[in-house]
Amino acid sequence: MREARDKAVEEKVAAEPSSPGSASRKKTSSFMKRSATRPSKEDMGKDAEAGEAKASSKEKVPSYFTQIVGIQRDSLWLLGLGLLFAAVTGGAPLFGFRQLVGFFGDLFQLSGEVIAEDVKDRAVYIGAVIGITIVAQTIDSTCFGIAANRLTAQMRNHAFTAFMRQDIGFFDSGSNSAGELVSFLSEKVTMVESVTGGTLQAVVRVMTAVVVLLVLVFRDGPWQLGLYLFVAFPLFMGFIGAVMNVVAGDEMKKAKGEENNSKAAQAEKSAGKLLNEVVLAIRTITSFNAEERLLQQYAVGVERARKLDHSAALIGCIAISVMMPAFVSMFGLMYWYMGYLINERICTFEEGMIAMMLMMGLMMPVMGAIGGVKDIPTANKAAKRFFESTSRVSLVDPTSTDGEKPAGVVGEVEVRDIVFAYPSAPDHRVCKGYSLAIPAGQTVALCGPSGSGKSTIISLIERFYDPQEGVVMLDGKDIRTLNVRWLRMQLGLVSQEPVLFSGSVAENIKYGKLGATQEEIEEACKMANAHTFVCEVLANGYETDVGQGGSKLSGGQKQRVAIARAIIKKPSVLLLDEATSALDNESERIVQAALDEIMTKQKRTTIVIAHRLSTIRNADKIAVINEGKVVEEGSHDELLQNTTKNGLYANLVLAQSGD
Repeated sequence: MREARDKAVEEKVAAEPSSPGSASRKKTSSFMKRSATRPSKEDMGKDAEAGEAKASSKEKVPSYFTQIVGIQRDSLWLLGLGLLFAAVTGGAPLFGFRQLVGFFGDLFQLSGEVIAEDVKDRAVYIGAVIGITIVAQTIDSTCFGIAANRLTAQMRNHAFTAFMRQDIGFFDSGSNSAGELVSFLSEKVTMVESVTGGTLQAVVRVMTAVVVLLVLVFRDGPWQLGLYLFVAFPLFMGFIGAVMNVVAGDEMKKAKGEENNSKAAQAEKSAGKLLNEVVLAIRTITSFNAEERLLQQYAVGVERARKLDHSAALIGCIAISVMMPAFVSMFGLMYWYMGYLINERICTFEEGMIAMMLMMGLMMPVMGAIGGVKDIPTANKAAKRFFESTSRVSLVDPTSTDGEKPAGVVGEVEVRDIVFAYPSAPDHRVCKGYSLAIPAGQTVALCGPSGSGKSTIISLIERFYDPQEGVVMLDGKDIRTLNVRWLRMQLGLVSQEPVLFSGSVAENIKYGKLGATQEEIEEACKMANAHTFVCEVLANGYETDVGQGGSKLSGGQKQRVAIARAIIKKPSVLLLDEATSALDNESERIVQAALDEIMTKQKRTTIVIAHRLSTIRNADKIAVINEGKVVEEGSHDELLQNTTKNGLYANLVLAQSGD
């Protein structure tokens, strides 16, 4: 029967994308048209998921450009207007250069009056071209700038929303660390705008300039030179592309999603990792006088990266040095051909110079476009990261409206045959057939050696992760069938290291219950034994700013504020994950007294993880965990009677008593 029920649950979870809540998520990311299928919770890592991933990869995925344009639907009119004036910006100057050719030709007139009249007309014409170019460039830059700012803001909002709905396993990956995500949102997202902004603007300018050049050369100059340019210019641009592939080949590969596994890249990553570790552990490093040794290690890593980059840099320099001679050669061949046409009386000198002057005018938008080529790989890489993150379907989506929301909660918790390994270490099983029943209203304590899987159960009950096998139940219902947000509203978690946010004491406690009143805040603080120190010790009472991470409060004060935040919503199940283990004796005594009072006055289901066994002797039941399994269960007195070699709890008590 249990297997049948688990299978039914699995089918229900697998069917979630078709539910209204899933439709809501699709609306949130409607600009993305990628197909993503939520995998079954109990089939992760199996052949079925691999088959689904393979089938999904065969579906046609829109290009990054198409998806970014989709995000910019509200700014399409700005992009269209910008493209129109970018075309004017690219083409108008060439009409001015065309007049310059006529200007030089006028200087060879025999009559001064004719020269003055012609020069005056051409000056007015050139002045008009300059004015049109200034206006057009101002408008197109303004349009693209506004569209780029809107895109950056929208992408940051979409990315942050996507990050917030991800399961905890997403953040366990090194590529999704706090530093990486902050850098991505603050810096790399701004690079994406060049895909539909600066790059598109430069391309339109260049293409318009090329078209105008060819039209003017074929119209006013010898068609032979026009034909030469028609063939030579694309070849030259292809040559530039090949050079850029040599210079920025690694970046372009990464833009296509290919990881850069070169030795130089790995050396740079190794040096960067060391730098990150040094910054995070600077106090420890200073206390051991290890600065010089770590500096030497970093210098060795940087030097290794420099040597590996040397050959690549040399090849890049050679490639770039060939580019200018190739450009000069194209010009030189055109000069020679122009001289040949003049000598054969096929065209005049003025007609031949038209192509030369227009080529000079063309170089301005071309050089501007080349300057932006280096940003394309970075922009594509940022776009790839953005769409991968925002299109990833969270295994446990806290924003989903899917799942049941029972009218009431008794508080009976059961974990049955749990097999679990963290996503960051899939081969290392933390829970190996874990089973434990926790009756409603009772206090059950978990103890055992470090790494045995005590805190993991808290994470599974909170549904930070889903087990690979087995089931976690609340009041007889598999928690995977319950709405995630509703489930977590029934749970109150107090961790070993309390996390407070910048803001007042009251604001931090309100995180536990949206819209909590001042009376509810004070009541929760009284229960957590925090009201007295908040009112008498803190300068501004509940409006006192706690500082970054609660830096202005002591460890015991932070923990009591965290307890108040956990109990203000009056949870049906209270989870205490070594809530006093990081405190000094006096703070531990105060916090433990608050916890004992809470557990005594309010008969709610309480799961306690404790390192100090003296704090759990009054628990209704104590479960001893070892190597991912429950090896002993019973009250404090019952477990002490098992003094054999297999009596792990009794041995732990004796060991701590000896300490």
